[in-house]
Amino acid sequence: MSTTDDADIRTQLATWQRRIQQTATGLTSPQTGSPQSALAPLLHQLVSVYNVASGLIGEILRSADSPLATTDTGRAYLVQLATALEHTNRTAAHLSTAVTGLADIHRLAPRPGTATPAESQLDITLGHDAALRSLKRALAAVTGRLTDTPPGQGAAPAPTVIEQHRRAADSGSTHPVRRRP
Repeated sequence: MSTTDDADIRTQLATWQRRIQQTATGLTSPQTGSPQSALAPLLHQLVSVYNVASGLIGEILRSADSPLATTDTGRAYLVQLATALEHTNRTAAHLSTAVTGLADIHRLAPRPGTATPAESQLDITLGHDAALRSLKRALAAVTGRLTDTPPGQGAAPAPTVIEQHRRAADSGSTHPVRRRP
């Protein structure tokens, strides 16, 4: 691999670090007050996470089709981006949970003098906290060194569903299935 490619990868990683860090900084806890006042900022946060995920997908597609993908450093770069994308998608799922909690509070809006549904409030808090943790994991994924994985020692690809079923059928062992009543 040429030093130009290596410098290009490091520049791209720095760009992703900055974008994910900016998105994480923008992930502020939902406002207290009416659900209507908290919904718009939370939706804006969800959009910014979606934009980062879309950018990661575009970069993965661009890099996977380039000669860079045939080098060890290029493959390590793609693994870092894929890991960041995985955590970014989890962030979006957690933020969606928080948005659903806000929507529930709005839908079940208590009448004046009554309490907010505790479960919906908990969904908002836990969903937002989990989203922030996932985004920090995405940042950690693109912050690690490219040489953390020795050449040829990347993570083994996960077996496909068909392979897993074939292995279970070939093993001859049976496992009891528990069913809920």
